[in-house]
Formats: sequence, structure tokens, C-alpha cells
Amino acid sequence: MPMLETAAGRLSWFDNGCVEDNAPRLMLLHSGAASHRQWRPLIAALGCGWHIVTPDLVGHGETPMPDHGRPTLEEEIALLTALLERMEGPVHLVGHSYGGAMALELARHQPRRIASLAMYEPVAFGLLRDSSQYDAWHEIALVAQRHIELVANSDARAAAVAFLDYWVGPGALQAMPEHMQAYVASCMSTVASQFRELLQAGGTRAAGLKSLAMPVLLLALLLGTPSLSLIGAIGAALTLGARRGAVLVPLITLPLVIPVLIFGVGAVEAATYGL
Repeated sequence: MPMLETAAGRLSWFDNGCVEDNAPRLMLLHSGAASHRQWRPLIAALGCGWHIVTPDLVGHGETPMPDHGRPTLEEEIALLTALLERMEGPVHLVGHSYGGAMALELARHQPRRIASLAMYEPVAFGLLRDSSQYDAWHEIALVAQRHIELVANSDARAAAVAFLDYWVGPGALQAMPEHMQAYVASCMSTVASQFRELLQAGGTRAAGLKSLAMPVLLLALLLGTPSLSLIGAIGAALTLGARRGAVLVPLITLPLVIPVLIFGVGAVEAATYGL
């Protein structure tokens, strides 16, 4: 994959090569402990109807950490901005989890370049505090503190187990193939740094989002989150007790998840153009 070199560091990205003039532009930002490969089913489903660019965020996939260590939130946004500038015209932006938080920040810094914004479970923890959801704020702060302690004690495996148990469900890491377990564990130091940055700096704040099309975006999330949770529950129920159930779940659920994500992008796009 190509590697972008900037003063803020390096960024590896995937480009589907569909650069026809009338093809809408789409940037996809993956979750923590993942990589651009997270989006392969969606990229395949969209085909060459879209020009798609999806980076490996810092410390994930083929993007290395800078020599000076974990970048600040501002430095990571500078990297994404440099990638955005390589794409012509307005760009539709989709992010999941940590990628969702980055998408919020990128849209805030580059509002004129973003045609639409769609996120699934963005970890914009500062919004919890701004909206006085103190129980949720303290809960995630405790999760982060425990994660940081495990990483500091060089127990990346335990950090990975706790991380996926919280965000996906008990036993999620153990259900993965061994090479994926090793990759997730290798990302735990990066995730610890992300927790620190998002909690200590406060991350995205509500006051900075007033210019974004948040009402429709929030509606898409309210519909999408229960839908995706239901799809996951159905997949788990169908494969309960089956041999190689961890392999069967994504095969069953991915064809159902993709339309929900595409709907989210379309809903935000429609709101952006006043439809």
C-alpha cells in the first residue's frame, strides 16, 4: 500500500482505484485494534460506484508509530487532513469507534471538504461529560484506567481480553483465530494511548460540533445501533453450539450489516443536501 510522508508522521492507506469523475468520494476510518481490512466487505459491496480511500490509523496495520512516540490528537488529524487533500471534491466520511471519533474531529477541522458524516459508536468521550452523563463518563474512565494499568504491566494479552470483553462481549478474543488474537494484543499499547488522549484532553467537545449535521446523524445512530446489535444476536443464536461458530458468525451477519451502514451514509448525505 502507498505510504504518505508528512511532518506529522507516516500514514499507509488503501485506494480502490475507482477514480471516475462522477464517482463520489468516500473515506473510511476503522476502529481501534483493527485496520483498513475492517472495511473489505463494504468496499466489495460498493464496487467501483465509489472512489474509496481507507487508511491504517497510526499504530495499526502498516502505519507505524512516529519516532517520537504516540502522536497527539492534533497530529493524527493533520495526517488525515493530508490524506483528505489528495482526494478531489467533497468527501463522504464514515468512521467506527475510534475512527468515528477521528471522523468527528476531521469534519470539525475540514467542514467544507466533508459532504456527509456517518459514524457507528464513536468514542467521543468528551461528549459524555458535556451532556452531564457522569455515570457513563466514570464507567469508561474506569475501563480506560484498568486497560492502561494492564499495558503498563506488560500484560497485553489480558488487556486485549478485557478490551474485547467490554466492547464486543465475553470470550470475543478467544473466539478469534490465533493470528488475529496476536494482532489485537499488539495494538493494546496504541489503544492505551488513545484512551489517554480522549479522556485527558477531553476529545471532541459539544461546542465544536454546532456547524455539523448532527440531528440526522444522531437519528441514523439511534436506528443503526439496535439494528446492528440485533443482527449480531441473531448470528450468535444461529451458530450457538456449532463447530467453528466464530467463522460462521461474520459470514451470516456481514451481508445484513452492510445495508445498515450504507443506509447511514445515505441518510446523512440526504440531510446534507436538504433532501
